[in-house]
Amino acid sequence: MKKEKIGRVEQILREMGKAIDQLIGKAKDSTVDAKDEIDERINELKRNKESLEKEFSRIKEEYAPDIEKFEEGVQKVSDEVKDTLENLFQKIKKK
Repeated sequence: MKKEKIGRVEQILREMGKAIDQLIGKAKDSTVDAKDEIDERINELKRNKESLEKEFSRIKEEYAPDIEKFEEGVQKVSDEVKDTLENLFQKIKKK
């Protein structure tokens, strides 16, 4: 298994964690309506991140040759998380 590939997936997971933390900070200053939606999304994002971390650990051990395919999937999910966060930040700004 290539160390740079593992490092990239781990970096993506860390970035997801940071994005979730940023969203939590912004949620504190939002309206009640927006806060409820943001809290729901935060919990969903946390669950997804935890699932990805568990799956990555399992794959890293069991399927070392296929780690590149997993990395592509993690990147896709990371992009989706970033899009979700951007949309929520825009909603916060509008309220």
